Amino acid sequence: MKRKIPSTLSVLLMLPALAVAQDVAVTRGFTGLWDQIEHENQGINLQIVGQLGGGKVGVAYWFTYGDDLASTWFIGIGPVSGNRIEMKLYEVNGVGFLEDDNPDKNEVEDIGEMEIEFSSCDEGEVTFSTDIAGVGSGNFPITRLTSMINTQCSGGISDDTPASVLVTEQRISLAPARNGINGSGHADFEERPDRTEFSVEAEDIPNGSYRIFVGGVDRGELVVSLGTGETEFRSPVEAGKVLLTFDPRGQLVEVRDGQGTILTSGDTVITGGGDDGGGSIDFGTTEIEVELGNTGVFPAASGDVRLRPRGNRTDFSVEIEDVPVGNYDLRVGGDSVGTIQVKMFQDGSIQGELEFRNPVEPGKILLDFDPRGLQIDILSGTTVVLETLFPSS
Repeated sequence: MKRKIPSTLSVLLMLPALAVAQDVAVTRGFTGLWDQIEHENQGINLQIVGQLGGGKVGVAYWFTYGDDLASTWFIGIGPVSGNRIEMKLYEVNGVGFLEDDNPDKNEVEDIGEMEIEFSSCDEGEVTFSTDIAGVGSGNFPITRLTSMINTQCSGGISDDTPASVLVTEQRISLAPARNGINGSGHADFEERPDRTEFSVEAEDIPNGSYRIFVGGVDRGELVVSLGTGETEFRSPVEAGKVLLTFDPRGQLVEVRDGQGTILTSGDTVITGGGDDGGGSIDFGTTEIEVELGNTGVFPAASGDVRLRPRGNRTDFSVEIEDVPVGNYDLRVGGDSVGTIQVKMFQDGSIQGELEFRNPVEPGKILLDFDPRGLQIDILSGTTVVLETLFPSS
């Protein structure tokens, strides 16, 4: 590997750095050649690969020199965790040039450990420890030399999104987590082939600074002013938002103050979505439409639920009207599947609707559940205001 290359070529090989230094997530975008900028003709060929059982693994081929000044190389293999790769380091000895494959021969030896920690898509720090004479232990910085063709590293989770992913939009409600809290909120997640977005919004809680926890990990600040506040995450990042380096799907979402959790998603989580589009669900061929029953909380309230299977798609919608303006939790079979936003329109009508579709399309939510035979509830806070047992046929 050549370190002293023309500066113009260096510019062509290097990917643009992030505009603001911030934590990154190691993605497939980190695959490429990495140069040891402080050392002559040495570096790492890094590959980020997927495991059959899920998860990501880093494989590093470290090209360096042995105690005899002859070229040598070591292999590092280990799991990806956030912006780090923690590897076992191996060496292969006793194999001749073009030697025939021998399944009974194993010349791979565990010789130490290596950790690579990245501060951006273009810079990292390597720490290693071995029992090899002339190698020992130490650390050194690395910078990117090459990247995969037609890719751009953002350091966010969208780098790993397949181009064939279906558009997914989801919303879950955040409810008060302790006595004396009257506020509410929601978390939104959107995945598209070119970006992934996640946001947390709270309202009707005291002004101040709060922390957003996802899966028990502090992910950033939520500032509430005039009773409302919102923090937006995005990958790739853009102005006014925070780089999304974590996957909120399947995770508990909380807003915390100095005393603990103030708002929580409880048992409701953002679902996996997107990978198979929920295509394995057979919704049948019969259209079903029923009216929602009024529980008496809002005497004028009404609504309807409709399932419409088609040859190439299935639509599911819930519409409510003549209830106070605000957000209402939609639960199907006891699980929260979204929030209905009720507004007043210019003609004086008050209504809100939530639409699901399989396959999904922009403006709708992926229909990855079968509502037939399940209880459907519309809640204002924790109170059911409309309900029905959706028919099986």
